[in-house]
Amino acid sequence: MNIKEILVFNKFLTPSLVRIVYWIGLLALCSVVIGAIRVVLSPEGGVLSALIAVLAFVIGAILWRVVCEGIILTFSMFDRMTEIRDRLPKSNSKAR
Repeated sequence: MNIKEILVFNKFLTPSLVRIVYWIGLLALCSVVIGAIRVVLSPEGGVLSALIAVLAFVIGAILWRVVCEGIILTFSMFDRMTEIRDRLPKSNSKAR
């Protein structure tokens, strides 16, 4: 992707940004789980709390991935539809 494609909106920037946001979100999720595990290791914590923290991380990571993939999918569908439109024969009649 070059700068011209970005400036004239021939290519979307959002799918690339979503990938970056995905990794930032995953790191944030890891830090929350590490904080939860630190609480578990405190005198008030327990084994059940540790299992809940690990389960919350797994479920959170999966849901975060699905959300980010949904955003990327939306932009991919638009790109694909643009390719299909460009392959269609040009028509002289006006659309109704």
